[in-house]
Amino acid sequence: MDFELLPTVSLRPRSFNALTAPREMFIQAMNRNLNLQRFRVLYVTGNSSAILSRLDRRFEALEIRRGFTVFQQMTEYVSHALSDAAKEAAVLLYAPRIDPFFEDLVENADRMFYFEEGPRETPRLAAKAHPRARENQRTLEAYS
Repeated sequence: MDFELLPTVSLRPRSFNALTAPREMFIQAMNRNLNLQRFRVLYVTGNSSAILSRLDRRFEALEIRRGFTVFQQMTEYVSHALSDAAKEAAVLLYAPRIDPFFEDLVENADRMFYFEEGPRETPRLAAKAHPRARENQRTLEAYS
């Protein structure tokens, strides 16, 4: 069963997915997705994480493991390990941006999603932003 992480990103079971997106976009997607509450989630982080402290506390089956940095491991080995893990689960590799190490890690990915920026807010109209301005406006009928 596929589940939607973002409006344009659905994760399939038994697949190795890779995602690059702004950090805020990823945090919001994780916190808003109720499907993640039904699954065991393994979060592997490096020496520090700007994401972990911002995840919703309702994750009941969230396991956290501190991994090594890419500099301490063979990226080819990790890429194959992620691909092997995807034979039994949906695997999502996330990075805020693409770098040479990320490119090596996603070599065996089934699907790749790339967002350079998050969704933009819809612009507010000046009349909605300043309701008093409408009171002073006149229609063309007033001049006829």
